[in-house]
Amino acid sequence: MSSLAGADCTPKCRSLQHAQDVISVLTRGNEGQIKVFLSTHCYNATTLKDHLGRSALHIAASCGKKGVVDWLLEVKGADPSVKDKESGWTALHRSIFYGHIDCAMVLLKHGSGLLVQDKEGLTALDLAMKDRPAHVVFRNSDPTEVYTWGNNINFTLGHGSQQSKHHPELVDLFPRTGVYIKQVR
Repeated sequence: MSSLAGADCTPKCRSLQHAQDVISVLTRGNEGQIKVFLSTHCYNATTLKDHLGRSALHIAASCGKKGVVDWLLEVKGADPSVKDKESGWTALHRSIFYGHIDCAMVLLKHGSGLLVQDKEGLTALDLAMKDRPAHVVFRNSDPTEVYTWGNNINFTLGHGSQQSKHHPELVDLFPRTGVYIKQVR
């Protein structure tokens, strides 16, 4: 691995500077730049952690870099169960908190646990509900909205688009027609 930037970098590298470099590239670079950098900058670029215990997978999930998340898991063997030191969040917690459902789906397909709790005892799904006002109690008679995402090549759900949806999209048919959804099974 003579193409590595740091001459002092070894397979046991735990350099905080290298970790900060990795995070900087993950937040600013495109997918191709990130993959090249992570493959050539440091022996442990995919497992290094910054001072808050965040790995490359944590940052990629936070930034919505789905291709990088998939690559880190498939090619580099990143561990989706690793928690950061700051809040005890996994990459799944971060992807859901920042609204990157496409990254969350990749993480779940690679074994990320939905029941893993952070330092406050919250799962990733709890974080999705955390901003809901405490005084709001849903009842069966309350009007609701329906969102869909994912592949829909059979025209059975959602919008009938053959394009893959990476972010939830409101199904506006129900409010337009005065139909309210009470329960989905």
